[in-house]
Amino acid sequence: MSNDLILLTSRTCDGLTKALGQDFNRVETPERMAWVALLLEHIEDREEFFPNGKWATIQTIKDQLDRAVKYYLPKKEG
Repeated sequence: MSNDLILLTSRTCDGLTKALGQDFNRVETPERMAWVALLLEHIEDREEFFPNGKWATIQTIKDQLDRAVKYYLPKKEG
């Protein structure tokens, strides 16, 4: 698993495409997905948009964003 990218399942990609009218790939940048995570909080909770559950989807994305932040932060010396 890459710590500097956001990984999505095919089902999640399909749901996000339906919810937001944008194309999504199985691998996305943290910058894009940070904005998407905020948008998703305001999208209607429908199974066709969130096949794995709305808040589970958002939390999974945010967990990966947290990992990406730690990857990009300067490493402490000593």
